[in-house]
Amino acid sequence: MRYLVDTVRAEAAAVLGHPSPEAVDAERDFYELGFDSLTAVELRNRIAAVTGLRMPATVVFDSRSPVELATWIRSELADQRTEDGEGAPVLVSSGEPELDSLERLFTDALANGKVPEAQRMLATVAALRPTFEATAELEDLPWATRLAEGPRPTRLICVSAPTANAGVHQYSRLAAHFRGEREVSALPLVGFATGERLPATPEVATRVIAESALRASDGHPFVLAGHSSGGSFAYAAAGLLEHTWGIRPAGVVLFDTLSFQHNADEGTDYTGMMRLNFTGADSPVRLTNSRLSAMGRWMVLLNRLEVHHTTAPVLLVTCDRALTGVDEAPIEQRAQAEPLVPGAQVRGVAADHLSMIREDSALTAEIVEEWLRGRE
Repeated sequence: MRYLVDTVRAEAAAVLGHPSPEAVDAERDFYELGFDSLTAVELRNRIAAVTGLRMPATVVFDSRSPVELATWIRSELADQRTEDGEGAPVLVSSGEPELDSLERLFTDALANGKVPEAQRMLATVAALRPTFEATAELEDLPWATRLAEGPRPTRLICVSAPTANAGVHQYSRLAAHFRGEREVSALPLVGFATGERLPATPEVATRVIAESALRASDGHPFVLAGHSSGGSFAYAAAGLLEHTWGIRPAGVVLFDTLSFQHNADEGTDYTGMMRLNFTGADSPVRLTNSRLSAMGRWMVLLNRLEVHHTTAPVLLVTCDRALTGVDEAPIEQRAQAEPLVPGAQVRGVAADHLSMIREDSALTAEIVEEWLRGRE
């Protein structure tokens, strides 16, 4: 078992760019270690090459920590690996979706250019799930996952985007650049986990985020942040906090949030964005019925979202590079447009819509940290 744990730590260190496995805490959550959607799949691929196992793309986040992943590997090797006449291992299941599953119907629809039909399908499935109309109906609010720690006074609380393959992991690589400087946490959206109810209205959806963020702040100054449509809900939650309870966040950071409702922006092909988001790469999390139908509900809520503008300062980080196949308007035209929030400070980053919190996240983090320190 120790050999397997050391192997996972060594491969994890290589993926994250650490000089030695000692930099990887075997008990720590993969989110907290800095893994995101891309690096989780890369770790899966490296371990699969070492062990000879065919591993689901979701195995890293399903396992949560290096110790748990090593335990899963040991179980697979013990229970499913048998020898044939030449000593070659029998490969385990790859985790491919069943032919008639909701996941397969969804991905096939995207591949066949039936994005609107796929969206309607998920919204219809979501309508069959239990809902709630007040946060008091929930057993508990979603808990934030801490991704970075540091002594700076203002906490950064990131709101997950409402897509089936998103979640707190989408901010892991960005948060890694704040370690030792300030606390960064990420909030999951309610309804994406198995057994959770879905919000009935955009108002209660926003209230869940606001109340969860307030708990995550633990009495400290905090800034709400969100990437893309996650920024829409982060901004709406900031307005609700201020107008309902008189609590004004220290600020709001929007990572390339172009509109508060997806049907309100004419410069981006959101159908193309959907296809790009779910094709061409393995998802690091399982596209379960709960996750897919939750996306169907949250996208409907997004298009009905009404925001109360906050008086908190707003930083809008925009992209200097177009995302091929998605950005319909020239990037220069977008840069000249009025900011989504009047009076927001707009900073461009040498990245595209996706790379700004992935490969180019260091540049994005530098902009955010400079802005935060200027306000502190």
